[in-house]
Amino acid sequence: MSAVKKTAKASLLLLSAFVFIIIGVTVYVYVNMNEFLKPLIEDVGSRALGVDVTIGDIDVVIEEKKVTVSDIRIGNPQGYKRPEAIKIKSIVIAAESLGSDLLLFDRVEVHETNVNLEVKQGGTNLGDIKKNIAQTTPQEQAKPKTDMKVIIRDVYVRKAQLNPSVTLINKDLAYITVPDIHVQGVGEKENGIVAREAIEQVLAAVIVELNEAANHAGFLEGLSLDALNEIGVSTVEVFKKNLKKAYDEDVKDLKEGVGSGVEALKGLFSSEEE
Repeated sequence: MSAVKKTAKASLLLLSAFVFIIIGVTVYVYVNMNEFLKPLIEDVGSRALGVDVTIGDIDVVIEEKKVTVSDIRIGNPQGYKRPEAIKIKSIVIAAESLGSDLLLFDRVEVHETNVNLEVKQGGTNLGDIKKNIAQTTPQEQAKPKTDMKVIIRDVYVRKAQLNPSVTLINKDLAYITVPDIHVQGVGEKENGIVAREAIEQVLAAVIVELNEAANHAGFLEGLSLDALNEIGVSTVEVFKKNLKKAYDEDVKDLKEGVGSGVEALKGLFSSEEE
């Protein structure tokens, strides 16, 4: 065999070995995707929210560009009774394109969210998480923005249940089902933002909606106007709720007054007949 043929054969063997190595690594990464992604998501989520974030399982379907994350648990800030503020059954993420520099997600659906609302004199557990999101440590500010960029076109939070586990009012309150929440265009104007910032934007918007729903349901009674404004409940919403409450009380008093008047008239006519 000539030297040229030997060299060609050796090159072919090396190329074949290299191809099999790539295939083997790809298969290994795919099979062990959960091990790679799970700690990464937990770490990014925990740093973004300032509380412990854990997930149960991840299912990645590369061909469909689809990721399903199950059993997400967001811990409570310090000073609250329950171990968790939010539990989510599953999050389904559908990607449009997965480039080397930019991840473009078409749709994110959050299913069956269970929120334990705790209210203290100075605010709520959701409000404190919102404060954590707004705060950025000096170390994070100085960190180079080398993270991969993210755009999320639409986020839907469906069938969220809000449980008033601890409130300032001394009466039993039933849970409420929050109307579907829709967040649009995360990172679109900036042509992509880092994953931590995307999580912050989505959670901040969702928490504001949850606080608004809690206020309408009367779960936040006893909080000052400043505390309500701080957690994202607007002065206008508070005014509208108080106005409705006053209206309902006036209607109730009017009905009771009319009822008393009718009974008095009935008594008068009954006396005359006798």
